Amino acid sequence: MKRKLLIALLAMAPIGLFAQNETTTSTEINQRKALKQYGFWDNWFIQGQIGGQYTFSENHKIASFADNLSPTAAVSVGKYFSPQVGGRLQLGGWTSSNYKVDYTYDIKYLNANVDALFNLSNIFLPYKEDRAFNLIGIMGLGYVHGFENSDENWHATNSISPRIGLQGDFRLNDAWSLNLEANANLLRDDFNGVSGGENYDGTLNVLAGVTYRFKARGFETVEASDPALIKTLNDKINEQRAQIDDLKACCEKKQTVTEPVVNNTTPVVKNTLNSVVIFRIGKSTIDENQKVNIYNVAQYLKENPDAKVVISSYADKQTGTAQFNQKLSEKRSESVVKVLKEQYGISENRVIVNNNGDKQQPFPNNNDWNRVSIIVSE
Repeated sequence: MKRKLLIALLAMAPIGLFAQNETTTSTEINQRKALKQYGFWDNWFIQGQIGGQYTFSENHKIASFADNLSPTAAVSVGKYFSPQVGGRLQLGGWTSSNYKVDYTYDIKYLNANVDALFNLSNIFLPYKEDRAFNLIGIMGLGYVHGFENSDENWHATNSISPRIGLQGDFRLNDAWSLNLEANANLLRDDFNGVSGGENYDGTLNVLAGVTYRFKARGFETVEASDPALIKTLNDKINEQRAQIDDLKACCEKKQTVTEPVVNNTTPVVKNTLNSVVIFRIGKSTIDENQKVNIYNVAQYLKENPDAKVVISSYADKQTGTAQFNQKLSEKRSESVVKVLKEQYGISENRVIVNNNGDKQQPFPNNNDWNRVSIIVSE
């Protein structure tokens, strides 16, 4: 009963693994980072291994250690769905040495396995793509065919084989790594052609090999912005725009009740701009999802060649010293100006910079919102 339960549990692992969608969704790495989306053809690898096998069968206790040793090899193709979880399809086999009274005999066999891979280093430690060593847990289910041995008058056998194991992966570079693996496999009692004496046979494999990771390899983490923060800041911008529209309407109303001016020139109402760039705590780098706001600023300046903008950068008061926050606000302004200049060809002469550090807090009721550069038309 225990054996059947173990087989059933192990069978569920790879089935559930390969039933995942072809596109990995954004998996949370930590409180402020998320995993970039990856497709089905990303993060595939191929693996070759060779080593030794020890067979546990009816007479292994009375045999010498060397009597039950034999060579084994395996070739695997697999994929990582996330930094923590992957899977592989493995084809392996060779010979299994067994002891019989006063001599040993070999059973040739072939096995096909579906294994779930759990990167324990990435599960229990922060994800690091260039980590020199990764410890990987293995759980799988295999189909093992033992070939007929006419010399011993053993018939061919077939069995379902659950597996557990550990693999150490030693990184050489982005594409290549060395691996050292130990796995234990549970087999039917007649795997070696003999029934009786034990409830089952088993093998312990120790293999060494190389792993090649195909291109489109590795995982990239991106900074996760708070949607509520973005919505609140956008609402504030819209509120300011509404106030500007009200002021325009008020000015137009006053113009209608004043005496006509001799000068018949048509008054020109300037286009206005309000935009924000949100930064992470203690950072001045611009996240991808914030670059659209700088694009809008650049478009405004291109459409209004005589216009200038004012960039006012801040740092939240509860993080860092006043001196650090002053420098941080300067770096945030420099980052915005650099994108405007290098990506959109906007002259620095059209940008006025105010670096406020934490002396001013535009959002006094929410400390996190003050990690921001506010961009308005002059």
